[in-house]
Amino acid sequence: MSFTADDQQRVNDMMTSRLSRGMLQVGLQYIMTKEVNGVMTEEDVGTFMRSYRTGSGDGMTVHWEFNNGGKVTAISDEMWGSIRGKELTYFRLKT
Repeated sequence: MSFTADDQQRVNDMMTSRLSRGMLQVGLQYIMTKEVNGVMTEEDVGTFMRSYRTGSGDGMTVHWEFNNGGKVTAISDEMWGSIRGKELTYFRLKT
């Protein structure tokens, strides 16, 4: 099997996008984005408090906690998902 530089870049990009989901900045406000039934949804989840991962390999999960107006919200998702990752939860800074 031949592994090209383009293949390596795709793997690097996929790993970076998955790992960066667990590296939000404490104290900043975020909006959760997720594709549901082919439609991109957004939800204000509040101020990021912490994240952590559990499990290993394909069974690894990532967990986030947010303070949204005094209510702590916990969100969990698969760490890796599919190669495209369309089904996974992502976050963007609230502007």
